[in-house]
Amino acid sequence: MKTVYLNNFMSSVVTELERNGQYSTAHVCGSVLRSVMVFDGDGLLLSGITPLWLKAYEHYLLHKGEKGLEWNTISTYMRMLRAVYNRAVVRKLVPFVPHLFREVFTGRKADHRRVLERDDMRQLLAEKDLDIISPGMEWARACLELMFRFHGMPFVDLAHLRKSDLKDGYLTLRRRKTGMPLSARVDSRAMQLLERYRNWDDTSPYLLCFLDGSLEGMAAYRDYLRILRLLNSKLRALALWRKVRGKVTSYTARHTWATAGKYCHIPIEIISEGLGHASVTTTEGYMKGFGNSRMERANKVIMNYIFKG
Repeated sequence: MKTVYLNNFMSSVVTELERNGQYSTAHVCGSVLRSVMVFDGDGLLLSGITPLWLKAYEHYLLHKGEKGLEWNTISTYMRMLRAVYNRAVVRKLVPFVPHLFREVFTGRKADHRRVLERDDMRQLLAEKDLDIISPGMEWARACLELMFRFHGMPFVDLAHLRKSDLKDGYLTLRRRKTGMPLSARVDSRAMQLLERYRNWDDTSPYLLCFLDGSLEGMAAYRDYLRILRLLNSKLRALALWRKVRGKVTSYTARHTWATAGKYCHIPIEIISEGLGHASVTTTEGYMKGFGNSRMERANKVIMNYIFKG
């Protein structure tokens, strides 16, 4: 096996991912590469990835700077490194090492900070002349409400909704992250919000006016990152304005919808399907779907819990 440096191989993986249109994965891979180079320079061989090195890198990530990374972010970094190493194994650049990543965290920890209490969620979703005070905060509030009404839809799916996804009062699409199917009924309130931010540009495929429909490839991905950063900035401002102390991000609607469903005693398998999860132990572990009628009833229960309870 020839001598291969990690930074060179990871750089080639980033280029390959970008060439294949996997811009989000390439972005994460690039972040891990930069982190590794800060930790250990550019002289690390692929064969230098050992259990001892991985444990030291995990410790660095946990304690770097004034505030280390969260465990779920560390897990993302480790899983990306593992995927890169596995690519190298397939290409016979390094030997297969059983249980190489066993001693570092590659799982997922529940992040309850992303879940808001009912009163806080109501505070955030209340309009109260926000369009006059701050159109930007009203836009962020509307995005949060739409994501919440659509089963905790991730912002990446909301922003990339296509005009063809809306038909006969339903949104029908596949999740951009997992490819899992999603179907959500558009009630009158959600339709009102969709109309408010509808994209009237006939040349754009997008339902909402968030993204530039003329962009492709990396330029389109950067446009999405721009609007995501704007959303999170406006959500933080909204939370501060409404004196909501919880951590409010684009993930807030998703985690709060799921937790509200649990509080309302909705079966976990229905919650999982509503989220569009691809986990073997949740959505993919069930042999049949629950159909629109049961999903609609479940979502109605959650909406009533937040808005009317």
